[in-house]
Amino acid sequence: MESWWNTQNPDEVYYIATYDWSEIGVYMPYSTEVYGYLGDFGNGYVPFFVVIGASNILMYGDNDYQPALDMVPEAIASFMLGANFASNVQVGPLDLGVQFTSMSTPATGVIDAWEWDFDGDGQIDSTEENPYYLYTEFGSYDVSLTVYLDGESDTITLENYITVNDGSNIYGPLSGIWHAENTYNITGDVNIAEGDELIINPGVELQFATDMQFVINGLLLADASSTRGEPIVFSSETSWNGIRFFDTLEDNLLVNCEISDASVSAIKVEGDSKVDIIGCKIFENNSSAIEIIGSDNVLISQNIIANNTNSGNTAGIICNTSSVEITNNVIVNNTGQWGAFNLSNGSNAIITNNTIANNLSTNNNGTTPYLMFLMNSVPVITNSIIIDSGEIYFPQSTPIITYSCVTGGFAGEGNIDEDPLFVAPTEGDGTDYNGLIASWWLQVGSPCIDAGNPDAMYNDADGTRNDMGAYGGPNGMEPTDSDDNTVDVIAVNSISVYPNPFNPTANIALSINENDIQQPVSVKIFNIKGQLVKTIVNNEIVQNTNFVWNGKDNKGNSTSSGMYFVKMKTATSEVSKKMLLIK
Repeated sequence: MESWWNTQNPDEVYYIATYDWSEIGVYMPYSTEVYGYLGDFGNGYVPFFVVIGASNILMYGDNDYQPALDMVPEAIASFMLGANFASNVQVGPLDLGVQFTSMSTPATGVIDAWEWDFDGDGQIDSTEENPYYLYTEFGSYDVSLTVYLDGESDTITLENYITVNDGSNIYGPLSGIWHAENTYNITGDVNIAEGDELIINPGVELQFATDMQFVINGLLLADASSTRGEPIVFSSETSWNGIRFFDTLEDNLLVNCEISDASVSAIKVEGDSKVDIIGCKIFENNSSAIEIIGSDNVLISQNIIANNTNSGNTAGIICNTSSVEITNNVIVNNTGQWGAFNLSNGSNAIITNNTIANNLSTNNNGTTPYLMFLMNSVPVITNSIIIDSGEIYFPQSTPIITYSCVTGGFAGEGNIDEDPLFVAPTEGDGTDYNGLIASWWLQVGSPCIDAGNPDAMYNDADGTRNDMGAYGGPNGMEPTDSDDNTVDVIAVNSISVYPNPFNPTANIALSINENDIQQPVSVKIFNIKGQLVKTIVNNEIVQNTNFVWNGKDNKGNSTSSGMYFVKMKTATSEVSKKMLLIK
């Protein structure tokens, strides 16, 4: 808001609220004309509120009294019928997901009906108040909204309001679905707003211009678990500022992604955000690979974190006030002030079945190298291999380590100090050696085989006793003969629903791992009482993994507003997703 005396276009003033300021003892100079508009009372006091232009900008006079603020609802309620709308995005690549919001007046009344034309063809595409629409073809689109109240109507048409481009110049808010066959050049900072969602399919390559950042306040599903050979790539020809999850409690996924060339933390998670980072390669960044601040809702599993450089902090994983789960990762040949970890302020991480080797600490020019810097944090390290050319240092805090292979030895049950006998490790420490093309699984006869915690909960996938390192345990990584050491992800089956909440239709996208995709799948929708509402797929092999639910049950009846659950059952797992229908 700003003083209405500063309004430059008085012809756009279409409503003036009046108030007798003598009731609260506030005197304003007498005026019978305000920018050409006559006051409607002649007691020496002028109107206070005016509304300017089609965007309903409310301007106010120079007074801070609460009674003035109380006039706002009265002013808005007295508007005449007027169509108006906004959207979460206006420009973006194919397929562009747009959430439209009616901003029509009267805001406090009940409009009888809404009619939307999203593509300028004169046909009604939706009668919802706030619809979601997916643009699947390139072009610029006129958008029209007509509202009805008590037999009257008003229409607004905004020409070329939505532009679906070729992805060569992407900036600002993002929403929709991205596909491998399209171009995605990020030329400005981009973000996913709260309540919005972006799905990135396998094989998509995102190229970031210098210093650009990707901020997620909503939901990002970058999941390439179904196709190991087609990772999602985040990179730059120069350097960029990484991916930042901030204040998002959505079920964010980074699965089978390759993230490189960042000069600020490649992945940064803040504000109790929720993210699963699974099966990714995070490499050759001039920064920390992963930084987590104030969140316990992060899973870091089955990743290769290699050849990252950070002269001022840790090149591997930073946790500050964050007790996260770190399992089955290969963390090698990183060079930083502290080589692999910096855990501080109560970051009592659970570190299980990790291979941490040949990292280089430059602390004090290398005179006091710390592989792990611990401050007021006591991580629990189990079934891991921790190898360094010198002694392992843990300043300020002492971790709890059991059933692990540690250079120099470490007190704790089941710990050993022996050569783990990697198949083909790098010949030295730090980024001078390429940890990506090394082989970090264990030779036959390794002392780390069948040497982990004997509890059956830690058993290898074949049911034998746990092998120490990233390739052991129930979620162990799979050795590969690939030249670039690609990650063989244990794929996660998952469901995404957009929009969510929805009315009246919801798009349901399934991510099915390659082991299950050729097996029968069932997808069903249940109400909050657990009663079956709708069968989408009944024990069939699916060719298409995208479905639309129109809010009707198996008998064709419309369902009521409320919480529903879409559940997918495959040969290996059963997963579910909440969905909210609002009418």
